[in-house]
Amino acid sequence: MSRPRILWPTWRLHRTALLTSAGVLLALVGLLVYTGIKIRASYHQLGLDTCGSACGSAQLNAFSEQAQRWGLWTQFLALLPGLLGMFVGAPMLAREYESGTFRFAWTQAVTPRRLLLAKVALLGGALLVATLAFSAFFHWWYTPIAVVKDRLAPWAYHADGVYLAAATLFCFALGLLAGAVLRRTVLAMFVTGAAWVVVFFTDWQLLRPHFATPVLSAAATNGLGHGGQPWVVDSWQVDAAGRRLSDAEWNAVVALHAQDRTWSRADYTTWMLYEPGSRFWAFQTLDAAWLVTLAAAFVLATLWWLRRRPT
Repeated sequence: MSRPRILWPTWRLHRTALLTSAGVLLALVGLLVYTGIKIRASYHQLGLDTCGSACGSAQLNAFSEQAQRWGLWTQFLALLPGLLGMFVGAPMLAREYESGTFRFAWTQAVTPRRLLLAKVALLGGALLVATLAFSAFFHWWYTPIAVVKDRLAPWAYHADGVYLAAATLFCFALGLLAGAVLRRTVLAMFVTGAAWVVVFFTDWQLLRPHFATPVLSAAATNGLGHGGQPWVVDSWQVDAAGRRLSDAEWNAVVALHAQDRTWSRADYTTWMLYEPGSRFWAFQTLDAAWLVTLAAAFVLATLWWLRRRPT
């Protein structure tokens, strides 16, 4: 079977998933453009485009509130790789097994292995191009916000750079393997989505804080000399005697002096472990490396599984 004859049936079988995915991404791009224009208007009205390093805290706080109001929805973009894996990757083999059409598809002139690799290359390539383009729009959208919040900050990090594309390939390959093993479309979709939620939070909470040694600083929670708020991994309060207070102890201290306008926090020091925004691309590269490596491993595992259980 020639290459064009592989392209056409692949498009016919998966066009609904691809067109739906493209439609969702285009709708999200429309939201980015709309809210991005609003955020840039606020950025200009507050004078942040001209004040440079002389921008006051009142200007920065006002802009931060505006950006949060218009950009709160973007935190749900972390679910996008899982959804694409569920609706594009998981049904690719599961639906063939469920309907029994694999018996016909795999008895043609092209071998099952070659057919699968062609589909993976075509669909995975389409998802890669689409998510990289979407991340480029998101990078434009986030550029003004980077004045008050670093690109390494959670949620925004997951739609910027190359993370979204790498995570989408991971979920696509995971869905492919789940469909081959489980042979049930809905079950494979559920497993793919649930697995992505677990992997996402494991990466965010357990893996990424150890990509590089966090910086320790005794400072307020603003700036720290990196052009915005960093990703704070941990923070705590220390009293005048040098004893670290628990969250409950610190909340009790604040509550005790809530009505005392003369109370000063000078006797307490805020210590923070944080990752500066200058590490953004290094972290993106590390995340993309292990996600793409696992995606390749899932594709190889799928090929092995199909050879072991061809029917």
